[in-house]
Formats: sequence, C-alpha cells, structure tokens
Amino acid sequence: MSKMNYCVNCRRIDYYDGVCSYCQSDNIKTLETKAPVNVIGTKTKGRVLNVKGQMVNIICVSEDKSKYLRECEAQELQKIL
Repeated sequence: MSKMNYCVNCRRIDYYDGVCSYCQSDNIKTLETKAPVNVIGTKTKGRVLNVKGQMVNIICVSEDKSKYLRECEAQELQKIL
C-alpha cells in the first residue's frame, strides 16, 4: 500500500507534503489499512483495503449484511475518527 495521508482537522484523504491542500493545516497522519472511511456526500461507509495511485479500494457492508468492494478516488473520501 502506498503512503496515503489524511488531515486530522478536515479529515480529507490525499497525498500531502506536510500541509493539507484543503485547510492548510500541518496536522497530517498516515492512513492505515482497515481504517474506517466515508464517501463524501453519501452515507456509504467502509474500511480501506488497498491504495493504487489515486484510487482507493474500500470494503462496504450493505443493509442486508453482504460485503462488496467499491473503488473510489482519494479526494472523494474522508477519515472517520
């Protein structure tokens, strides 16, 4: 997995070089596998499976308890704290 990061203040996920491009904060941490994430603008939640470039594979659980794989861009995700 590549070293994808998230900002602690705005919780956005992306590749940051020490400063968040959204809120200009320097409070950056590394995103781990199995970290809970949310797709911005939806109620879809899941856990990070792996990262390939700007695409992140997340495992989601539907209402009937079945699991499915969803591929999203990193800019569409935010970390659930």
